[in-house]
Amino acid sequence: MEKKASDHRRLALGMVVTLVATAVALAPPPAAAQSGVQAKRSPKPEAAAAAAKDCLITDKNGRRWPCSRALPSEGAVLTTFRCDVEDRMANDDYSMFFYCDDSPIEWWVDNGTTMGRTYDSVFDPAPKRRDSGGYLLHGSGEPRVTCEWRYAGNIMSGVVVWDEQWPEAWSCRVGGGDEPCKLVFENKVVTLVAAKGKRVLGDVAIKECSNNWGGYGGWLPFGLGCTYPKHEHPYVGTVVS
Repeated sequence: MEKKASDHRRLALGMVVTLVATAVALAPPPAAAQSGVQAKRSPKPEAAAAAAKDCLITDKNGRRWPCSRALPSEGAVLTTFRCDVEDRMANDDYSMFFYCDDSPIEWWVDNGTTMGRTYDSVFDPAPKRRDSGGYLLHGSGEPRVTCEWRYAGNIMSGVVVWDEQWPEAWSCRVGGGDEPCKLVFENKVVTLVAAKGKRVLGDVAIKECSNNWGGYGGWLPFGLGCTYPKHEHPYVGTVVS
């Protein structure tokens, strides 16, 4: 009888030891044994999207861009601006020609027509797009796009057709502005038309020539005495010819 009782006591003691060991193994480590750094849970997709939507970065010009544009991803959407060029010079015999530093080819605008022009932002950190020829689709990498302008034998260099740092530029965003901006060449005056209103940028040089020399009735086949008439505003570029 004593042997059976002893066996029961040993069996009971073994079960108690097993239960205690199991409880210790399953219990969390004490606070002192923890590293002090808790694992962070991944945010839910909708929460992450909301955080990205509200996240903005500010560039050196004080403009605020979505943080997602800073990611090195070809899928990032680049901000594009639109500033058309309109010819109201009122002369059907001539067109305005432009040779610009953002394009390898010339382009022109006939009287009474408008040429659509778009430019990628140079301040937006999204990756710039390139075509198969290696050219930037829009923009020269500089905030200002200048051109050589030709019209009826008149040539001016350094004519600005777009400047992302214009006060009106932010309203010229495609999908973000109220309407496309445009440069209107009319009566020798260049006017920027934007959602915020109109602003005269300057004048273009149109020389006036006469074939009448010394009262001989204009029989000479070439012009003499070409002059530039007085104009109200500074020229938008430099007179070449």
